[in-house]
Amino acid sequence: MNRRELEKKLENLQEDLEDLKQERHFMLEKTTIHVPGHARHRYEAEIKELEEKIKEIEKLLAENK
Repeated sequence: MNRRELEKKLENLQEDLEDLKQERHFMLEKTTIHVPGHARHRYEAEIKELEEKIKEIEKLLAENK
């Protein structure tokens, strides 16, 4: 991938991460419905995966200045 593609992918991943964090916050803290424990773990796993992908792309961008 060239630099422009990496920057676009990074932007998309950051937006996805923010959306997921907002969704988790709403589902786990702003509703009165019971959310099963596995849902909390799913959110955490998805957030961790996105954060790892973001770090990987940031590292690639830093190496290719």
